Amino acid sequence: MGQLRMNPAQEKASYPKFHPHITLASLPLSVENKLIDIEASILTSKKAPLTVKLSSVEIGSHYFRSVYVVIEPTSEITDMHGRIHEALHAVPHTPSFPHLSLCYIDDKDAAVGERAAFYKTLKDGRKIKAGGEGGVALDCGVAEEDWMDCFEADEIWVVRCEGPVNEWAILQKFDI
Repeated sequence: MGQLRMNPAQEKASYPKFHPHITLASLPLSVENKLIDIEASILTSKKAPLTVKLSSVEIGSHYFRSVYVVIEPTSEITDMHGRIHEALHAVPHTPSFPHLSLCYIDDKDAAVGERAAFYKTLKDGRKIKAGGEGGVALDCGVAEEDWMDCFEADEIWVVRCEGPVNEWAILQKFDI
C-alpha cells in the first residue's frame, strides 16, 4: 500500500518509508546467530501461504503502532508466532499482535493530533470500508480503486530493526 504523507516537512521524525509487515517476533540484536533456528521453526509449519484477514483500522498510542490494521489472529499466524519464540527460547513481546502498521508518527506529532489526522484522511478519502465477514477493506489503488480485505503472505523476513526505520536491514527471507 502506498504511504500517505500528511506533512513532508516532518519526513525525518514521522512517516518514514518502510515495508508493510506483520511483526511475528521482536528479537534481540543477536538474531543473526539464530537464522537456522528461525528457519527450522518456519519449516515446521505447513508449506502454504498464510491467509491474512484485515479486521479493523485503529489509531494507536505508540510510534510503531501509530495507525494500523488489526489482523485476524488465525491459528496459523498465532502458531507460527509461538513456534518462532519457542525455537529462540524467547518470551513473546509483540504488542497488539497481530497488526500491520500503515504509518509511523512520532509522539511529538501525535500530541498535536497527527495520528488522528492520518486516520481521518483515510476515512474521508474513502480508503477504508467494511470488508467481508465483518472485517475491513482498504483501497490500495493509486489511479483507480483496488480494494483488499485479505491477502496471502508467502514469505517471512528476518529484519534487524535497529536505529532509524530507513536503516533497518533485511537479513534473510524464508518462503512459507
